Amino acid sequence: MSSRIAALLFLLLLAAGPLRADVAVPPRVLAPESVPEAWNVIRLATANVTRLVAENRFAEIAVQASLCSPALRVLAQSTGDAARKTRLAALTAEAFRELGTLAKTATVGDAPATKEGLAGFEKAVAALAKEFDEKSVRAEIHQCPMHPDCVSPDPAVPCTKCGMDLLLRRIPYSFIYTTPGQPTLKLTATADAPLTAGRKAKIKVQIKKGDGSPVLPADLLVMHTERIHLLIVDPTLGDYHHEHPSVTDTPGEYTFAFTPKLSAPYRIFADLVPTANGVQEYPFTDLPGAEKGGTVVPTGDRLEAVAEGLRFQLALDRAGASPRAGEVRLITINVSDAAGKPVTQLAPVMNAFAHLVGFYEDYRTVLHLHPEGGEITKAELRGGPVMNFRFYAPRAGQLRLYCQVFHEGRMIFAPFDVNVAP
Repeated sequence: MSSRIAALLFLLLLAAGPLRADVAVPPRVLAPESVPEAWNVIRLATANVTRLVAENRFAEIAVQASLCSPALRVLAQSTGDAARKTRLAALTAEAFRELGTLAKTATVGDAPATKEGLAGFEKAVAALAKEFDEKSVRAEIHQCPMHPDCVSPDPAVPCTKCGMDLLLRRIPYSFIYTTPGQPTLKLTATADAPLTAGRKAKIKVQIKKGDGSPVLPADLLVMHTERIHLLIVDPTLGDYHHEHPSVTDTPGEYTFAFTPKLSAPYRIFADLVPTANGVQEYPFTDLPGAEKGGTVVPTGDRLEAVAEGLRFQLALDRAGASPRAGEVRLITINVSDAAGKPVTQLAPVMNAFAHLVGFYEDYRTVLHLHPEGGEITKAELRGGPVMNFRFYAPRAGQLRLYCQVFHEGRMIFAPFDVNVAP
């Protein structure tokens, strides 16, 4: 396959689904610079496709397939004699054909054909692997948690920029919703007094590893400018706070303050990504309230909200069709002022023009989404009125969504309700 055709296929595959900004995609994944790196990408992305097939999440497969395209080009350009170059050209062309078939069948949701396409691609890759040594084909790649462009197949080699130890590189299997791992970290919290409506509470949280040792800031990856996102909500899901604690002099201890609207217990979910495994998790703990809290009451759909003088409207693609568990949908949020004028001056908050956090009525399942379009790294940029989110509902049930924006010096939270069908 010519480089022109390969590049065209890569662009077509990317167009099938944008990469989520909030999930870190190491730069060398998209541009491998060696044969071991290329094989690592192909192996990890193929394993991700296998998982997506098992979860019937066919719409996301094309994105994983797109990651294989630049890696295949690296393999096609490997050195060797004329005969080997001819073989590589034929073998990579076959792999590209099978990759295109896999992406096409997955995009239209043809489950049997997608499974056949995956088997065909795996067969083509196995044939291609015979042209390379086993060490390169099975290579693990390690990267610096602070400088992901610094990579090495040898974990003993430190980062050339900061000297940190390298960690095993992983590729998220989804850029829309990754099923959180079982918490490897334990979260506990104490307040200076039972939570009381209108009274600022001072909270200390402790985060520990499974062996009881403290979790230091260096043990956590930075996601949207912060290592720790604390998502705090009462049992009715009616009062939500998003906080970032400060480190104290005690290892593993962090502190923050917030003012609850209710004299009720609140639950703290810690949105964390340990550097040890790169898998997002949500350990949680409860704070006692001065009074007994209520429970969430299912309300059906509430797709409009007014907060701090701004009007928020949520729309789903395929108007009138409720979201179903296990499917990807596009959510659009439109923001206007009291007079109906579009709001175009949303300031970045944590490198995004909005954060969309959802809680199910089970008081355990959490979503954390960000708009399409990449991280906003320039503070002077402004967004709105329309923001698009890729939305995946992991389960059926009543879902409360909070849209967080920053406008004219105010942090604003707009609540929505969505009923997710089975």
